[in-house]
Amino acid sequence: MPDTIREITFHFEHPEEISKERLAQIERLILDHGEVGHAFVKENLRNAFLIGYAMDRKQDVIGTVILKRQKEEYRRQIEAATGLDLSGYLERGYTSVDPHWRGAGIAGKLISGLVERSRDQRIYVTIGLDNAAALKLTRNNGMSLAGRFLNPRTGRKIGVFVNR
Repeated sequence: MPDTIREITFHFEHPEEISKERLAQIERLILDHGEVGHAFVKENLRNAFLIGYAMDRKQDVIGTVILKRQKEEYRRQIEAATGLDLSGYLERGYTSVDPHWRGAGIAGKLISGLVERSRDQRIYVTIGLDNAAALKLTRNNGMSLAGRFLNPRTGRKIGVFVNR
């Protein structure tokens, strides 16, 4: 990990404000270093509410978190499993940091930057309850556990965290 976070720039933009080349870098980071399914990454990036990303001094994307517009089917599955009403929420997702930069505070700064710029939005995130690092980041950013479910595909216990 580099010695200083000072050489990192943080950006918070709507997808239409980001060049195709930069979006491709963000997508590659998510696919290479995120713990997510790959099926809808490109589509979710194009349709995102807001994308946070960090770049090193060489202008390489080294971290990202986005606020996605929900996929209706996925939202309904979570609601059916938890009894929650998530209509009108944005979904926080695709928290990905290049392994070389992990532990430098990048994900936390990206999450807090997105939350700060989305004060009037209700936000939720789903996190494996065995993912200690992601749980700590989420709680540090003011989100609390609202429900739990078992992912039928993976068998993992998942928590649903909300900001209100």
